[in-house]
Amino acid sequence: MTPNCVTIITPIRPGREAACRQYLRDHADPQADRGNEFLQCRHDFRFDRIESLHFCSFVILDGMGGIPPRLVFEATFDGSRDDFLDRLLTVAPDGLDTVYRLCTDYPGTDYPGSGGVPSTLFREYLVRHDVGADTFFRGSPGRTVSQIRDEGRIRDDLVSFLSTRCQAGARVPGRAAAIHDLVRDFIRGGTTDRWTEQPVRGAWEIARRRQVAVAAAVGAFLVACGLGAIFYWAVGDGPEWLHWDAPAWLQVAGELGKRISQQVARLVPLMSELVLMISPETLWTLVGLGVAWLVIRVGELVLRGLSRDLRDQGLLLRFPLQIAVLIRYALAASIMGAVLLAAVSGANSLQARHPSGSSLTWSGSAAVVAQLVCLGALFLIAWHRATSLKLKVELRPLGEKREVVRRMKLDLVQFAMLLLLGYAILLVALLLPQGAVAALAMVVRPAVHVLFRLMLLAVTGAVVAYAIGLLALSVIRFLERRDASKFENPAGLMKHAHANAPKYAREESGINRYQNHLASVTWVKPGLVRRWLLRAALFAINLLARFWFNRGELGGIPTILSARWVLIDDGRRLLFLDNYGGSWESYLNEFIDLAAVKGLNAIWSNTFVNAAGRSYGFPATRFLFWQGAQDARPFKAYVRQSQVETIAWYSAYPTLSVVNINANTETRELLFRELRPAAVDRLLQGL
Repeated sequence: MTPNCVTIITPIRPGREAACRQYLRDHADPQADRGNEFLQCRHDFRFDRIESLHFCSFVILDGMGGIPPRLVFEATFDGSRDDFLDRLLTVAPDGLDTVYRLCTDYPGTDYPGSGGVPSTLFREYLVRHDVGADTFFRGSPGRTVSQIRDEGRIRDDLVSFLSTRCQAGARVPGRAAAIHDLVRDFIRGGTTDRWTEQPVRGAWEIARRRQVAVAAAVGAFLVACGLGAIFYWAVGDGPEWLHWDAPAWLQVAGELGKRISQQVARLVPLMSELVLMISPETLWTLVGLGVAWLVIRVGELVLRGLSRDLRDQGLLLRFPLQIAVLIRYALAASIMGAVLLAAVSGANSLQARHPSGSSLTWSGSAAVVAQLVCLGALFLIAWHRATSLKLKVELRPLGEKREVVRRMKLDLVQFAMLLLLGYAILLVALLLPQGAVAALAMVVRPAVHVLFRLMLLAVTGAVVAYAIGLLALSVIRFLERRDASKFENPAGLMKHAHANAPKYAREESGINRYQNHLASVTWVKPGLVRRWLLRAALFAINLLARFWFNRGELGGIPTILSARWVLIDDGRRLLFLDNYGGSWESYLNEFIDLAAVKGLNAIWSNTFVNAAGRSYGFPATRFLFWQGAQDARPFKAYVRQSQVETIAWYSAYPTLSVVNINANTETRELLFRELRPAAVDRLLQGL
């Protein structure tokens, strides 16, 4: 079951903000039960009786800029919104009624007395003020509250059992399989733990993650083809690459390849017919594509060497490098298409010279089979060499020059494997019956022609997309330079750190040494471009959070339990609510050091905060994605200034991190599988 969320924002009646804050602090904020390391809910807000509730919190946004103070209630839960709200109104009717009587437009003002408002009207009021989330991330999708708690308890029971069973002097099984059986027997012995043998049902986004990635790649390819077609239509031309006159350099390459092939054929007579059967045009195409692939790959490696630092901000190197990668893959696909054309054209040519029956004599067929066997052996040798080169860097880091040499060797081996595969296809075509070759030619020729056209359209479309992207980034860069004069440097916010201390007084104390809550509100920079950039970034991250970053980490950050970004006040402000594990300092360091920094920059570079009558921008970015939050001290000062006090916060499992939750699920999955000894060792080490 995938967690759901509500973000209910209601204006507070004038002059009632302090009373609302104090009531929530005294009656809604759970107290830490430090003995059991759980949260003890207050009488008026029994969040612990809502079986589906993961997290919830109350936050008050101060009034500013003509916007009245607002009460924010956010919750992450299992199941439907209506079921959750019904349960919430059942376990906390009086507390909620008291709080929302301090808010405007509350229907309870027509019903004097505590708890007098009908639950249906109360629920409609909450639904009307629910703004949802523009971006929502779950660290453990597909797992209910009860599953997370029970899997945590199973792990604790296993640790206690093994600690007792493996005491000094006790007899312990010597084989890993015997220990595995011992653990399973212990679980089966508990009458309430037999559910662990049932298979874990995860969210469909996780189970179909690979299919979603393939569908996204196909969609991107089709979009690129569409852009390419629009480009050719706009310039009044079409991709007439099917009937091209080979350029001079390609003709020279083709003639050179033909001469080399003829010389090889003289040394190996069995290849003479194979060389002669390929038409000159097909040979030009095949050799030309191969030469182009090598040239592009060498250029790609040169660009990689120039931008070897992963945090290199050189945009002018990144775009050509990415285009080179796209062209290289397109050329590889086109090479295989040219090989297929050569195969069918050569087989047809050979059949025209042998109209009586088969394409080859028995001796010729035997020679072809012998060559195929040799090619298979060479392919396996090349495969082994490629694998060795890949593992070489995993075993020991290499210096800059040795790494370039390793990549060049790997590329040459992989290119040789591609040529061996193409040659094998040509040989197989010679063994096919004449009728099969004719039928195959009717399918292969149009298919390869379509492939060539699609590759040309896709590469052209990709170049057009990158050109549009460069234009957009140029506009963004102009806005970034302009913002430098409109907004103060966030480094100036560091002097306000002492004044911000009450906002985060609960952090890392008591139960919050395991989990913490962060509430942040920022202003959106004025201008249509900034607003659309922010909405586009939120939309993209929401898609990635659901379909790609759904295994416990967001852009490499493994500590986020639940997070949401919400545009409020008609898009004028951005609200960020986050439940995370560990300390605030280490959490922000992960944002700075990991890949998520680009998404972080893309969102918050469009915002600013106010302090002491001045407006401070986000740390300066370059082309939207780079730098920004990597300026660590101003970034942390910016977050502190935007932070809002969390008045009340509840977690159903406050001592568990995302890593713990996912590890507990993996432990449960492995318990009743047939495992190899190494897997059993890994299972036990994870406890």
